[in-house]
Amino acid sequence: MKTKIFALVLAATALFFVGCTDDEPDVIVADFTPAAPQGVYSVTGDGEVYVFWNGPYESDITEYIIWRSFEPTTNYAEIGRVDAVANPDLDLYIYEYIDDAVVNGVTYYYAVSSVDQAGNVSELSAENVFDTPRPEGQAEVFDSTVIPEASGYSFAAQTTVSWDNTAADIVIDRIYLDVDETQSVFYINAANINTDLQDMGYTSSFDDIGWAPTEGWSEIGWVEVVLYHTYVIWTADNNFAKMRVTAIHTNSITFEWAYQTDEGNPELKPVVLEKPVHGEDYLKVSF
Repeated sequence: MKTKIFALVLAATALFFVGCTDDEPDVIVADFTPAAPQGVYSVTGDGEVYVFWNGPYESDITEYIIWRSFEPTTNYAEIGRVDAVANPDLDLYIYEYIDDAVVNGVTYYYAVSSVDQAGNVSELSAENVFDTPRPEGQAEVFDSTVIPEASGYSFAAQTTVSWDNTAADIVIDRIYLDVDETQSVFYINAANINTDLQDMGYTSSFDDIGWAPTEGWSEIGWVEVVLYHTYVIWTADNNFAKMRVTAIHTNSITFEWAYQTDEGNPELKPVVLEKPVHGEDYLKVSF
């Protein structure tokens, strides 16, 4: 981590007398170090991490330095700079930096510092910002009674599989609501007894859900498919995935997906969780 050294010069209204004696002059001390950025946070991508921050309310900031480390408090190295917007009215500006020199499944820590017109560099931002990029994509999965060999999905393999394939994490099927089979409801089913599901509700964006919930997992092993709902999947091998339904077709559904390849890392889950205990009726579904 880069060590910041405070300048010992007087701020106009802050006077400090250091070691004053009758035969020693007063030492005037001031800090010309600019304020550090605030509100720093990240958004996870596929081979990318998006870093955002608020510029401080100072008019003489010229640029920001983005720092990255493999550790939360030490060994930060500069990875880029972003020019500051001229801000004579001290308005709130939100800045963005895209770090595309990352590897999926590796956790990175980020900080940002301010640089003023005199070249003074602030302390690193105080927020604990870390991110683990992961693969993502889009898939179409079919009703198990129509195309059974493409009715399951394996997040680890990033492909559709048969509903009875041991690599499947979820399976899609549906129930008809009328005898003429003109109206139906699709369901996402856990493909095995050690996989957990949760409907996170309507989301306007795929990035709205960044963490797995701590509780509320389905007690029955299946959830109804609703357009634009995001679902979190806790796989049997202790990885997390999410999927957002973007289209419901006659015999299939299309969804965006993301899968955290790093087992047990905090992305998509806030704490180390205990797997729920499933009852006897878990996975009693139609497929």
